[in-house]
This record gives sequence, structure tokens and C-alpha cells, in this order.
Amino acid sequence: MTPKTARSASESKALLNLAGARTLQVALKAVEELEKEHGYQWAPVGGYEANFGLISIGSDPGDALVERVTNAIDAVIEREALRNTNSRKKQKDDPATPREAVEVWFDVPGGRIGNIEEMRTRQQLAEEVTIELLDGGSKTRPQIMIRDLGIGLTGKQIPKTILSLGASNKIDKMYLAGAYGQGGSTTLAFSPEGTLFLSRRQVDLLPEGEEDQVSVTFARFEELDPETNKNGRYAYLVDRDGNVSGAPAARLADFKPGTLVLHFHYQFEGYSHQLTQQTGSVWWLLHNVLFDPVLPIWAADSRSWVTSKNHGKPQRRSISGNNARLSRDDNENVEYQGSLDVHLDHIGGQTQVRVNYWVVKPRGDGDTKASTDTYVDPYKPVTFTFNGQRHGTEDRRFIANRLQLSYLAKFLVIQVELDNLHAKARRDVLSSTRDRLKQSAFLEQIRGGVASAMQEDEELFRLNESRKEDLLAHHSQKDRDRMKQRFADLMKRLPSGTDAKSQSKGSEEGGRPKPGPWSREPLQPLPTQKRPTFIKIANTKLPIPVQIGRHALIRLESDAPDGYLDKHTHARITIAPQPDKALVLESKSDFRGGRSRLTIKAAEGTKVGTDGTLTVFLLTPEGQSLMASAKFRVEQTKSRDTAGDNRKSEVKTPEPVPVHRAQWGEHQWDENSVAKVHPGAEPKIFVNVDNVHLDALLTGGGYQETGLSRMKDNFVLYVAFYAWNREANLIKDPPKDLSGEEFERYQAAELDRLAQTVVYSISSAARIAPEDS
Repeated sequence: MTPKTARSASESKALLNLAGARTLQVALKAVEELEKEHGYQWAPVGGYEANFGLISIGSDPGDALVERVTNAIDAVIEREALRNTNSRKKQKDDPATPREAVEVWFDVPGGRIGNIEEMRTRQQLAEEVTIELLDGGSKTRPQIMIRDLGIGLTGKQIPKTILSLGASNKIDKMYLAGAYGQGGSTTLAFSPEGTLFLSRRQVDLLPEGEEDQVSVTFARFEELDPETNKNGRYAYLVDRDGNVSGAPAARLADFKPGTLVLHFHYQFEGYSHQLTQQTGSVWWLLHNVLFDPVLPIWAADSRSWVTSKNHGKPQRRSISGNNARLSRDDNENVEYQGSLDVHLDHIGGQTQVRVNYWVVKPRGDGDTKASTDTYVDPYKPVTFTFNGQRHGTEDRRFIANRLQLSYLAKFLVIQVELDNLHAKARRDVLSSTRDRLKQSAFLEQIRGGVASAMQEDEELFRLNESRKEDLLAHHSQKDRDRMKQRFADLMKRLPSGTDAKSQSKGSEEGGRPKPGPWSREPLQPLPTQKRPTFIKIANTKLPIPVQIGRHALIRLESDAPDGYLDKHTHARITIAPQPDKALVLESKSDFRGGRSRLTIKAAEGTKVGTDGTLTVFLLTPEGQSLMASAKFRVEQTKSRDTAGDNRKSEVKTPEPVPVHRAQWGEHQWDENSVAKVHPGAEPKIFVNVDNVHLDALLTGGGYQETGLSRMKDNFVLYVAFYAWNREANLIKDPPKDLSGEEFERYQAAELDRLAQTVVYSISSAARIAPEDS
């Protein structure tokens, strides 16, 4: 590099103009002057000329933008980490996780925003990071500014941090959320015309010899000679010496230490609605992708077409994540919630995940939208998070098929936290794109463990049964029995060649029998206190039978308050069997209504006939150890009911159920809907008898009442038969390249073709054999 030269007044003015630019036109004018008049150049982002592929790795502008927000939160935590490190002698005192960090340095109980009861406290914390929408090229291409009051960067640090690609500057800082992913640089692909960067280091954290400056640079996409570069590159502005330039902080006195990133004309399709809209907005995006962030943030919408509706004021909302929203005590949309830990075997040692889940109430009033859509993508209601940020999803087939809760598939939101996985296990499931998980054997183990543990929550099955009974309330038992018998006859006459008796892909390791109907009333909550004073094993059958290869359910009672384990980082439940290591803990739920559940299994090598004592400990943050004991006996696995020589679990004949226009809202259907299969121990196939194709036939065919009834019955019967067998094939061999809404659109199109075929068939049959007049 050439020696640094003194900056002229005109160069300083151009830099200040760039720093103050809030429109692309002003920024480009300042950039042009710095290039032409002062010899400024362009350096490749990340130091790679061929950086196009790395920066364009993301496919969703929302996911990419959240990377910027995660970086901003990390910058705030890093500020406190450095200040605390400077006041200590030993680095080893650093917190082991971001949640521990915010508990220690920001007084967030348990490291969870939802545990902060005062909204004002949350909002004060949120002042550290703000994301703001400003007028841009169009409604779908706004300017987006991310501003934090974090540690801040010097000009020397910017190329190695905020403008790096896959740098390892966070990998050894366990208290930061960033480590996986390409970082915020993927956002450059969605604002190729330009992005402005300003950063000022916290004055007390300036490296020795560094001046208090506001560093200024600008990044953009550059088209290059196609003869030498296929894709072009992303580059950022440097001075004639190759450095990120800056202006003395005194010249930008209003710019507080921290970092500002301003994306011009950001391609924000899908999230550009005004902030207060509960779907399709940045508010929805942030709550969804930052499902459970370690710190809250502010979101603001200052676009002129929004402020004009709000008396000239920007819209402003604090963002705490869906976990905090759904877990609020005053959330009237949530009917039930639960939380549990799932223990897993991994080649690197025992590890675990936490599962949080919420049943959302139906909307009612004939609303055809899924009740979950204000929280998550309703087609992908299962979210996997690491340090609160979404890293992958499962679509609602997981709820219908793996959990056997098909009537709750549109009402259940599930969060699987990967925070407690050890490092080797995390590497098996987390990918660098943060928008999907690695499809590994260990991920399948997580799925199976989550399904098995959630299937022990009887309240979920009671609610599932309640939803089913609501849908069946419009039909007499006589009509249902008649249609079911016709379906059974049809199955005998037209064997499909599919295995309709093995629909479930739930827990295959053993455990409870396949879920059946639940009709009992929910258990009444027990009295609780702020701090627990006892724990009790409430199983009625003693000694507790533990079958080889299956898990056993342990019911606990206590006066611990709801969510006790979640709200106290150092509260936990553990077991101590005698003989030692005879049993293994598979899962444990948090306390709700004074009750908790454990599932245990016989450890490998434990023999049938082993008798022993199981002691359960509840360890409190205050150092108390509450305990309860019960006898257990290890038994031979008992065979389940089978059907015939094929030894497959018997499943009853599916029941076709007609759905009329008046019931569309309950199913979230419209005239184009055809059918929905609900597998399980008592399978049902709901069929739309006011489907647009059948309606066109019946209203235009001149049929008498008897003929109309017969044709509707035939439509229900044949659509149900083929939908049932098609569903069996989809479960057995699901499409590997389709998921979420894409899969359900494909499924709807296939069912629509089925409806047209059945309508054609029954109308042809009616013409060949006309009804009696």
C-alpha cells in the first residue's frame, strides 16, 4: 500500500455527504465524486473476486435480512463482553451461551424475553437495535436500515467482519449467536444497486492508537467483463490507499457509537406490507425467523404512504419473537401450551433438544385461513431454532402423520430448540444457509424423539378428539354407519394394492400403543407456589412396568409453578435408578398445572426381571434437592394386537364424511376444496359435497331429489376411496422435492383432477342408466 495521504476538505465533504445519504441518488453522487476526484477504488467483498456465488447463496430476502439483525444483536452482546473482559483477569469467566450472556449482562431472566413481565423493560432493552423501513424505489423495494448501539467497528475491522464472507471471528465466542451461516453479506444480493455502511467504535473500546472516527463505505454489485468473469462481483468502496475511509466523530456528532447498515431498494417481495399487518410484513417476518431472540428489537415503518395513514408518525413495534408472543399469559388465542426436553443418543455422547408447542384456537365465523398464519407459515408450523433464530422447518404432515394429530395440523405451532445439542450433534444438523437443516440420520432421530415424547401428552389427543367431534357433530350416526359400510364393501371389491394398515410414521422404537380416542375431561390444575416444596410420583400401577425396547411414562406432581424449568436456567429434573444405570431418561416435560411427565426406558444390557427403585430429583436454583421414589420392574415386551398372519396393527375401516358449504369455515375450505384424509386409529376422509365440479353437474343436470342424493353419495364414496389410497402412497413414498405450500398445492391439484374424473364417471353412469321418473 502507498503511504496514507492527508484528506482534503472536498474529500471530507464528499465522505460526509455519503455518510448522510438516505436515498440512492444522493449516495451515488457522493460515490462518483470520491471515485473521480479523489481516486477511490473498489475492493471485492470478503477478499474474493469470485464472490458472486457465496453472496447469492440465500434464496429468501427475509432470511438474509434477519442475518443483519442477528449481527446487530451480537454487536450489542459483544460490547458488554469486552467491557466485562476488560474488568476481569480471566477470559474463562465468559458465559457459555447467548442466553447466559443476556441473563448476566442484561438481567433477562433465564435468557428469555418472555420471562420479562414488564413491557416497558422489554422496550427499553429493544432500543439497542432498530430496523426501519424507508421510502425506496417502490412499495416492494423500500430502503431498509438496521441500526445498533453495539460495539462498533473501526475502518480496519470492517473488511474482516461486516464485509467478510464466512470469517471465523465469532467461532470461539460462545456467547454470540453468529457462527453458522454466511453472515449479513447475503443481503447484498437483494440490494445490488447499493448498501451504505457506517460504524463508530465505542470510545472506551477503541484499540490503542485508533482515533474516534465514523467509518464510511458503500457496497454494490459490479458487472465485469464477461470474457474474464462469468457472474460479476460484489465490491465495497476504499480510498486510494485501499482502506475503508472515515470522518472524525466530531464531524458526525449525532452518530452514536455502533453500526448503521442502509440497504437501498431492497428486493422485499413477500414482506413489504405495512408494519402493523400481521402477515406479509416485516413484523411477521421478524417474529417468525427470530422465533425466540435473546434480546428484543424495535421495528419501525417510516415510509410516506404508511405515515400518511398514521397522522404523519412512523409505525413502531417492539419485536420479542413468537415464543414470547405465544407464551404470554394474556394471549387469548392460545388454548394450550406445553414444553419438554427430549434426550438423544449421539456418537459424540448424550445430548438433548427442547420442544415448545402451542395449540391455537380456531378463528370461527367461517374464516378459511389457518389459525396459525399470524405466527408462522401455516404450511410449515414446525420451527427448528438455534439461539432463537430459525434454522429449518417441517411442514404440517409431521403433525398429521408422525404425531397422529391430524385434526390439530392447522392449529399446532411447534418450536424445537437445538441450543442444548453438543457441538458434534449441531454440526450434523445445522447448515450454513440457516434456511434448512441437513437431512441426516441424527435429524431423523430428533424427529422420532420429538414425536415419541409429544405423543405422551394426553391433552393434545383430547384436543385432537375434540376438534374431530366438532367436525362430526353435523352428521347422524346412522348416515355415518351407512357410508362407512359402503366404503368397506368398496375396499373388498377394489383392492388398491396399498398398505392402508400402516399409515403412521410415528415412534417406531416402541412406547404407547397407537393413539386412540380421548374422551375424558382435562385434569384440573393442582395448587402451585412461586417456589416448589415437593415432588411426587403419581403412577397408580406399581411397580412401574418398563418393557424392553419401549418407554414407560412417569407422572409427576408438584407445587412448582407453570414453566418452572424454562424460567430458571439452573432448575432441572434428573433420575437416579437403582441398580445404577438400569434406566435411561428419554424425555421430560415442564410443569403445567402442577404436573410433569417423564419417559424412561431400560438401558442397553438391562435384563428382563430386573427389579429396582427409581428416584426422581427436582433440583432448584437455590440449591434444594426435592425427591420422590417408586419401584420399577423390567419386563418382556408385550405384543400388540395384530391382524392376520401379516402381523400388522389392525386399523379400522376409514369413514367417509360429507362436508357441506355451511361447514367450510370449520375445515378452512372453499368451493375448490375436494377432500382431506385424517389417518389414525379411527381414520376419517372428509369430502366436499359442494365442490365446484360436483355443483356444476348437479345444478345443470336436471336430476330429481333421489338422483341428487345418490350422486352426492357416490361422489363422497369414490373420492374418499381414491383419496385414502393416494394418501397411503404419499405417506409410504413422499415426494422428496416438495414441501410446505408447494406440496399442498400439488396435492390440491391432484385432488381437483380426481374430483373432475369422479364427476365425469358418475355423470356418464347416470346417462347410461337414467334414474326412474
